[in-house]
Parts: sequence; C-alpha cells; structure tokens
Amino acid sequence: MTTTYKILFMVELLHDFYRNGQCTDFRIVPSTETAALLRNCKAMYKMTGNKLVVLIKTDTAGKPFIQPSATDKFTFYMELMKPLFITVSNIDASLLSNKRFYFSNLYNNKAVVAPGNELLYLSQPITAFAGAVNYKPGEFAAQAGTVYESIKTSTGVTPPDTTNWVSRNKNQYATKEDMLQFISTVHTFTTAPATSIQVQLFALNTATNMFDVIVFDKTVHYQTNVEAVAVDLSHLSKAKYKAVVNGTEQFVYISNEAVFNNLFAVIELYNHLPNGNDFSFFDAGGFVKDKIVAAKNVWLHFSVRFANRLAFWKYIATRKGIQAIDSNPSYSFAGNDNPADYFVSNIPVPLQETPHDFKLTLFQPISPEPPPAPNPDVHASGMLTKSGNDYYCNIYLNY
Repeated sequence: MTTTYKILFMVELLHDFYRNGQCTDFRIVPSTETAALLRNCKAMYKMTGNKLVVLIKTDTAGKPFIQPSATDKFTFYMELMKPLFITVSNIDASLLSNKRFYFSNLYNNKAVVAPGNELLYLSQPITAFAGAVNYKPGEFAAQAGTVYESIKTSTGVTPPDTTNWVSRNKNQYATKEDMLQFISTVHTFTTAPATSIQVQLFALNTATNMFDVIVFDKTVHYQTNVEAVAVDLSHLSKAKYKAVVNGTEQFVYISNEAVFNNLFAVIELYNHLPNGNDFSFFDAGGFVKDKIVAAKNVWLHFSVRFANRLAFWKYIATRKGIQAIDSNPSYSFAGNDNPADYFVSNIPVPLQETPHDFKLTLFQPISPEPPPAPNPDVHASGMLTKSGNDYYCNIYLNY
C-alpha cells in the first residue's frame, strides 16, 4: 500500500494590526499527551510563520494509516513570544492576571465572508447586540451579519450608530468570552462566606457537547464562616471543566503544565464530531479533508483572529506650533486651545502598521508640503495610557 502525508488540520493566527494580517507573535507547541498522540497516529506538527500545521500518514485515497479514536483530542499551547502583542491588541491586560484564552472546534463558529468563502473560527461566536447590555469601549456585538466594536459606553444604542460603534465587518475575534481561569491540580476555590462549601466539577459530555458529566463533588463543613477551600483534583485529566462552588458557576482549565509555564492560550481540537461536520477532521467518507477541489488544494483550515486596539490619538505639540491636523472623513482632531498644547482625535483610531494619512498644518510652514503626522511609536514606553474605559496614544511632536 502506498502511503503519504496529508494535512489533518491547520490553525492560522491572524491580527488586524499587521500589514499582512498574519500574527507571528506566538509559538504553538503540543501538550505532553498530544505529542504522544501524534507519534502513535503517525502524525507530525510544524509551526511555519503564523500557522500550525498537523500532518498525518494516510494511504493515497486519504484514509489515515492509524485512525485517531473518537475519545482523542489534540491540545496545543500558545506561548507569547512578543510582548508588543499586548499593546496593539484589543485585550484588557488586567484580565490576564487570572485568566487565559481557550479555543476549541466545539464552538461551531463559521463566518461566511462571501459566497464560497467561509472561515472556521476557534473562538466563540460574537454575541448578538442586546439592548439591555451596558457596552463598554472595546466590547463587540453582532448585528445583521456584521460585527461592531463599541467606542463609547452605552446602553440600548443599536449598531451601526457611528457615535457609539465602528464596523469590524464580518470578522470573528477572540474576546474576553474566550477567557477562563487556568488552575493547577491542587486549587483553592473562593466563595462568599459560608460554614459549608460545596465544590462540583462537570466534564464535557461528548454526546451533547455540554458540560454536564459530574466528575467531582465534595462538601466541606466548618464551625465558622470561611471564604475558601482547597481541593485536590489530581485524579482529573487536563481539560476544561465547569466548576460550581456553592451554586456559582465558572469554567476552568486544569493543567499544571499550562499554569506553571504561564501559557497564553490553549487550543483543544476534539475528534468526536461526526464525519462530514465542518469542524471535524474527516469528511463524510472518513477521508482527510486535504484534497484537490476545482483544481485547488483545500484542507481543514481553522482561524484565530485578534482585533487591533482602538485608542484616542493625542498629538502633543511641545512648542505650540501646530495650527491644525488635517484628517480624512473618518477622523478629526480638536486642539485644547489656540495655539494648542495637544490635539485629540474625535473617535478612537485603530493601531496598525500601515500609516494613517494625517497632515500637520503649521503656523510657520517649513515646506510647501505639510509634514505628515506620525503613527504612535508602539514600542515607546508610556505610549499607551488608559483613562476610565478609554485608551490614549501619546504622540510627541517637536513643533
């Protein structure tokens, strides 16, 4: 029998900040268990640029030489290699103090960009706009097939109202909804003061894709009120669980490996989905999806996309020599005085590698052509500041 290697799946990391849209800020490596699974299935992985590629040994028709079982899952860790990512990404860094990202093929998040162009995302779908929700800057909502980002705290203001929202087109992004707490196998859960604390953990039910299989249930009684209890979870496998502590639910990911290495994210891809499902590894016939269709190579292609940060741009005129900042129809800049110490954009401006075309009008021109207003130096210390829910980019000009 002739054998070959075909792509079992690919995970591509995308980011709106970069000119080419490719995010190369991470190293992706398999968990210890997945490294063994790859060996056992005659499979291999490779990180190339912004893509994780997993190949598996198959016959010429595309049947795996060794079929992964329905109980198998592929777990990969994302290690952040470039701290600049935190500055330029729409991420609340304060959440990273106790949470990390979790991505999975169970979310069934498929975005139709155009007819025949579908993207399979490993992040949770952006939730639909809800009139009762108090949206803060940086939060997302979907409306009529388009994703919008809030640029002003508001309740009941429906997208695409441009004073409160900016369009992010049909892109699906990693958001705070994709974050959960990574915990070690010995963990202290906290709760409201009580004389009894019940801790329950529920594992994934692969028949329903719900977390309703109870795998841990312990109640500890005390003589006085306490607010925490330590439990030993070392008998549980590395995985995502629903934890219920005195009735309060949260999702956690148990892994000493993930906790002690301070990993940024976990990618978990399950193999129990039925063949032919968009997010399963195999087509309806049980073949790997790496094949030629209409003279083009296609394969199972997952995406994780990060949004670039929006921030008010604050140009600081150290010598008060700027009369105005010319802008395009989307943005304008207002000075605080005449002559002004600084100019601030009317709405947040996206951070991006591609320069924005803003021009400086000087009181005393130095050339026939107005000098360009530079982009923020994202590498400069103190460039990004936060006031309330808003971010500001400080850009110093020697005019």
